Amino acid sequence: MISKKLFFKLIKQDLKKRIWCPLIFSIVYFLVLEVNMLRVIENITAFPNRYTYTISTYINDYFFGTYIAAIAIVVCFTAFVCAISGFSYLHSKVQLDIYHSLPVSRSQLFWSRYVSGILLFLIPFVVHVLICAGIVIARGEFYTNTIVAILNYVGVELIIFVLTYSVSVLAVILTGYIILSILGSIILFSYSFIIAVLVNALFDRFFHTFALYYASSAEYILTDGILGISPLAMIKRLFTDPNETIIADERFYKYNPDCIWVLVVAAIVYTVIAYIAYLKRASEAAGKAIAFSAAEPVIKTLIVIPAAFFSGIFFNLLLINNNPDGWFMFGLVFGYIIFACLIEIIFRMDIRGIWMHKKQFVFNAICTALMFIILKNDVLGYNTYVPADSQIQSCAVSIESLMPLEYIVDLPEYKGVYYVSANEYRMRTMEMQGNPSVMELARLAAKNGLRYTQYHYYDGIEQDPEYCATMEREQSYRGISFAYKLKDGKTVYRRYVIDIADTNTLKLLMNIFNDPSYKIGSIPLFGDGWDKEYNIVICTNNWDTSTTIELSAKQRSALLDAYQSEYMALTLRTVMDTCPIGTVRFLCDRNSTDTMYNSDTDTMLVYPQFEKTIALLKEYGFDMEATIHLDEVSGICVTKNENRAVAGQSSTETTIPEDLTIEYTDKEEIQQILNCILRGDLYWPIQNYTNFYDTRYDVYLKHEDYVSDLYKYYFKIGEIPEFIVSDE
Repeated sequence: MISKKLFFKLIKQDLKKRIWCPLIFSIVYFLVLEVNMLRVIENITAFPNRYTYTISTYINDYFFGTYIAAIAIVVCFTAFVCAISGFSYLHSKVQLDIYHSLPVSRSQLFWSRYVSGILLFLIPFVVHVLICAGIVIARGEFYTNTIVAILNYVGVELIIFVLTYSVSVLAVILTGYIILSILGSIILFSYSFIIAVLVNALFDRFFHTFALYYASSAEYILTDGILGISPLAMIKRLFTDPNETIIADERFYKYNPDCIWVLVVAAIVYTVIAYIAYLKRASEAAGKAIAFSAAEPVIKTLIVIPAAFFSGIFFNLLLINNNPDGWFMFGLVFGYIIFACLIEIIFRMDIRGIWMHKKQFVFNAICTALMFIILKNDVLGYNTYVPADSQIQSCAVSIESLMPLEYIVDLPEYKGVYYVSANEYRMRTMEMQGNPSVMELARLAAKNGLRYTQYHYYDGIEQDPEYCATMEREQSYRGISFAYKLKDGKTVYRRYVIDIADTNTLKLLMNIFNDPSYKIGSIPLFGDGWDKEYNIVICTNNWDTSTTIELSAKQRSALLDAYQSEYMALTLRTVMDTCPIGTVRFLCDRNSTDTMYNSDTDTMLVYPQFEKTIALLKEYGFDMEATIHLDEVSGICVTKNENRAVAGQSSTETTIPEDLTIEYTDKEEIQQILNCILRGDLYWPIQNYTNFYDTRYDVYLKHEDYVSDLYKYYFKIGEIPEFIVSDE
């Protein structure tokens, strides 16, 4: 009975001793909760037209909803403070002797401190949340669903706090100095996330088939295995879309409820580990760098080796030259020596302790060297891996630099848009099956092992001659991305470099592009968006800036059917060798033609072969094949780009002096120029495959008294008027 009274007395005394914690926390919570909420509420009241939601929606779906991720940052910070301030007495032999002389077991001593730390956070946090609820009630915006939102809000933040708090307590128990406790808390809290970032960087550095741009990013790696055990990784997963879709299914995505139980279990596990470590911790450990000497070599290895590789990546990125492996190795060796020595000094708190553990220094050096050799020589066969046909459920393929549009997916609930790249959209949505050319091309690409040469510049002007020669050989190299969707539910992503000058490669590429499933999965217009009731189309041709046409239901159906059928009939050879003559963009009318808030498809290209589409657009009021009238152009400005080569070749951009721009006003000269130029943004989707333009000249049309810079024009290769050349 006496020990129980002392147990609660210890909690009470600890709360009084650390009264500064809740006071500081209250100030912080006041600013991030009440002040922030009142600020937004007043803005919504004063400027309702600037917001797409009401006060009640803001309270339930934003303040107690999506903002939960931002507040989690503050909660994690308070957890660090509570843990370090509560258990720092373990670093003082005098305080340990006092506490251990009390008639309280170690177990009760641990739990009294542990519980008081939670109360230091929970009491002020709940009080401020209740004050916010009172403000909402006073505003008349409090509803039944608000209660549920508040309970979820407090519950999730409490779980995040306990998880972070337990890890920080463990860090304090394992160390013997405050500075090491702080560093240990940061490392334990984020170690697996840091390793995931390092793995991504190393894969991107050593494996040329690594698809870093999308699926193999840190978020993807963190979803599997041991790389997701640190609290930061778990919390990140908690606030990540569980469906891995372009748009979350729920109107307001808050957090992944499936991860809540993972955090709860992790909090319990870390708490139990901290409790056991506390019981096993010897009193003599106070004042030592590491409380458990057996853990010291493991900790050194887990810190020094990753730090050395981070150093190698840093020097590799910092210095661009013709020997990237050399600078990576320099950074690796330099970083290893520095960090190995630094951690010894920190652990010993004496510079003379640098060489106290020579055997471990050599062991870690050998491990670092072996890891470098494995990565450098692809010992594990990452670049050459291609799944067997029997393993594959379906495949997604993205031919890069061919019509690389930025697709737009509409978010009507937010009255905004979400941009996804062509690669990302195709990797997520495409499902190719039954086409043997897909896997045949993948195996051929993996076997050839082609890759782009790294750029080498000197003084920003002269290029490495060897690099220039290599670039000439690589003019036909193109990137292609694969998503192997396996029968076991996993998805493997790879990015290869192919040579379209190779007859066999080009044949396989054509078979893939001409597959209807490739085209359907390539463009949102052919996916879910195809069934939308588009009633507006924005058209442009080589000369017209923009024309908006309103469509009836019959016109919409006819135009969409014509465009889809003709687009599906496109061949790769046509796309590679043909310059589009215009663009169309299908929109849903929401009382606005503002493409920022009314975009349902990206700009779709129109080719000369689209006879039905061109005829229908002409019938509806837009002539895709129309030419500009000579009287509409008062002059043409032609700028000579001295350092720019023919389209498709590398160049060094420089500032163009004004005296290199010549204006032509003679009608005959204007007509000759108009006959020889094409719009730049119609050509760029295929510029990596076919050279149509001579980009040594920029051409702008002058209408009346102004120069239109909306569209830049280029001369067709070999069709530059003689008077242009002679004027140089």
